[in-house]
Parts: sequence; C-alpha cells; structure tokens
Amino acid sequence: MSKKIVVFLGLLVFGFSLGPWLAQSGFGRKTSFSEALEGLSSVSVHYIDVGQGDSIFIDTPNLDVLIDGGPKLAGPTVLGYLDSLNITQIHLMVATHVHEDHIGGLVAVLNSTTYVDEILINNQTHTSNTYTDFMNLAGSHAITVAQRGQTFVLAEIANLSVFNPLQPLEFSEANDNSVVVKLQAGNTSFLFTGDAEADAEQSMLNAGLDLESDILKVGHHGSTSSTTQLFLDSVAPSYAIISAGEDNPYGHPEQETMEKLLAKGVTVYGTFHSGTVVASTDGTSVVFLHLMFVEKSKLRCWNKKHSDKRKI
Repeated sequence: MSKKIVVFLGLLVFGFSLGPWLAQSGFGRKTSFSEALEGLSSVSVHYIDVGQGDSIFIDTPNLDVLIDGGPKLAGPTVLGYLDSLNITQIHLMVATHVHEDHIGGLVAVLNSTTYVDEILINNQTHTSNTYTDFMNLAGSHAITVAQRGQTFVLAEIANLSVFNPLQPLEFSEANDNSVVVKLQAGNTSFLFTGDAEADAEQSMLNAGLDLESDILKVGHHGSTSSTTQLFLDSVAPSYAIISAGEDNPYGHPEQETMEKLLAKGVTVYGTFHSGTVVASTDGTSVVFLHLMFVEKSKLRCWNKKHSDKRKI
C-alpha cells in the first residue's frame, strides 16, 4: 500500500457535478496519473447513520452511488441526508442483498423524486414484503446483475469494481451473496462488503482479488461471522467503519471482531457512536469529518483533540 498522510479535520467541503453515465472496463481516454490528479475534485464517502443497517453514499466529481438504504424506517433519514447535499440524481444504486436492513430505505428513495439511473442487484430473490416492494419499484429502472469483474467508471480516476458475487450465485445464504465493491480513487481505496461472511470472504481470497484497501466497511455490522483473520490480513486496512445501531439487540459489533481490528492497529469508527462518518479523498490523502475512534479496552469512543498524522 502506498504511503499517504491521513489528516483528520473537523470540517469538510464536498461538491459534485453530474455527467454522463459510464459502465465499462477501464477509463476510456488514456491519461497520466499526475494529469488526472490535477483535475480531480474530492471524492467523498458518506457512511450514513441509519441505525442497525447500512447506507453509504459515494459523491464523485461526475457520477454518484448509493449503496443500500438501511431499514425501511431509515428511508426519511437517507432522503433527508441526500437533500442536505442537494443530491437529486443517483447514477448507480447498489442493493447489496435482500435483507430489510439494507434495502428497506431504498424503497423510500425509489418512491421519491430522486432520479435513479441504474440499479445493481445480486439477482437473489426473497419472499419478504420489503423485497417485493423494492423490486416492483426497481422494475421501472435499468437493472444490472452484479458479477465479479465488472467495473463502473465514476470519474476520470475513480472507479468501482465488483468483487462479489459470482453468477450464478455461489451460495444459498443471502449474506454471502452480498454485492462487494471496491472504490479506487487515485491512490486511495475503499472496500464495501455489505453483509458478506466467511464463505464469501474465502471466495474472494481464492480468486486472488486485490483486496488491499485503506478503508474497510466492516462486514455484517461487526459480527463474528465476517472479518476472518485471513480476509483482514489481505485487506490490511488502516481504518475501518462499522455501521450498526447503538445498543442494538444483536450485540454488534462483537468484541472478537473489534479485538481483531485493534490488534492489527486499525483505527475504528462506528456510526453507533460517531453518527454519520464522512471520508473525503483527493486521490492522495483522506480526510475524516468525525474525530471519534474506538478505545481498545472499553470499546467506546471519545473526541480526538489533535490531528492524526500517522502514515498509511
């Protein structure tokens, strides 16, 4: 992993512009990395606090992505957050898998005036009312079935690669069929794992994928069913985000997972304590909006009083 200084600030300015949607391998016009960096506005990743669930918004200079929407009750929260950013168009909506705490809030987005260009699904069905509602609304949009190896070009040097699932689906378990994507923005990288568990992690390891990422969205809300040691070693993140509800009945994140992350020297942020966490990158360094991290002994968060200049 390249050396990059990560500086923490209490303020963050994010912007976006709309552009034509591209879904292809590669970037199109060849350009040098330094040339591309000169024209790169910040790419921001918003880990939205939706309680016990996942919702992530990726804001790039051209195309924007919404990964999951939390549970159905979080729909107004997601819409309100997008409205606060003046977002009226989602170029790619990713429904990682069929569970309500991931697609429930997407129903509200699809029912709103927010324009959605394309929806990425894993092609697994479910009998729940939430899934039925989601698919009924999704049917009026362009739907793409996620397949390992796909690449979506978001900006000149920012792309989203699909690492999971395979098609036809490998697993019967919904969590393991989660859509897992990696965002590469210049020299910085983010891995979004949905609720992928040990079997899916092993599948990605067996495929020899470049899992190494600066920031890991921890799988399945920090459950011990995800984040195996081999997977964590391969990703080798410097920072991890756990999306979970405060005092949730599942005990997420579980202490075993926290201890694995902290033993590796990973700085951990949790929506269950910090609320929404925002990371912004210019392709070289990453800036976090929230200055909270998890203490190893008591697994709690507190305010950090100074900039962390540790290199990654």
